[in-house]
Amino acid sequence: MKLIKEKRWAIVFSLLAMLLWGSAIPLIKTTYIHANIIPDDTGGKILIAGIRFFMAGLLTFIYFGLFNKEEVKKENINIKLTLVLALLQTCLQYMFYYIGLSNTLGSLAAVIQASNAFITVVISVILINEEKFKRKLAALIVGSIGILIINLRGGGGFHFKLSGEGFVLIATTFNALASVLIRKYGRNLNGFLLTGSQFVLGATPLIILGAITHKSNVNFDFVLFLMLSYGAFISATAFTIWTFVLQNHSASEFGIYKLFIPVFGTILSILVLGEALTINIVLGLIFVLAGAIILNKK
Repeated sequence: MKLIKEKRWAIVFSLLAMLLWGSAIPLIKTTYIHANIIPDDTGGKILIAGIRFFMAGLLTFIYFGLFNKEEVKKENINIKLTLVLALLQTCLQYMFYYIGLSNTLGSLAAVIQASNAFITVVISVILINEEKFKRKLAALIVGSIGILIINLRGGGGFHFKLSGEGFVLIATTFNALASVLIRKYGRNLNGFLLTGSQFVLGATPLIILGAITHKSNVNFDFVLFLMLSYGAFISATAFTIWTFVLQNHSASEFGIYKLFIPVFGTILSILVLGEALTINIVLGLIFVLAGAIILNKK
């Protein structure tokens, strides 16, 4: 992944990862429907998440066999960081995310995820000595205005439910923390092994917990296998790309590209799920894009 060391290619690959993550939002909702997961079946949602990310881990190991050109040494592996990421970035993040996404609109969840950029900058300032904070702060203020606009409902009020939007926000916070930890402690590690290992380790407790507690009669068929396989491809590809980006570039600077998740996620949710395109969504996305432009303006 030498191309990612060049900033312009890192931006291109980052946007590709955001597109993949954005496409996961309508996919998860349609997967629930096809798998016959009832709305209040938390265990069923966790089971689906666990299977998807276990498959993603296996696919990442295949990527390692196909694309890894560097010799793996002992110093390229960090078991402690892998376990921490397995807990934060796979197990806890997606336990909250899968439950939260089922209790809110896909387009709204996509926008809430964009707060990842702001949270990443804040955590980076605390854990890493980052520069150019003023420009990043200005960009994030503009982008956050867009997030607030999209969250507005009729009558000027906000819609916020802990088990819906709240859980998506909690999941986003875990992801932001994991991104900064990768930047701080994972620069010299093998990205394929780091990503694949934390997927498999983090997904295992999700599968066990979901298998024990699920209430739905899950419809395991070939179509569900294809859906889970695409979900695994999204995760393996996007997280592997993102890990390499964070190993070579500033977490707070590239964290702003998480603002593109709502752009892709909202558009795809409207196209796939038939959700309404409102003036609030259009205005909010304009502000989100403006924030990204401010950050990268020379």
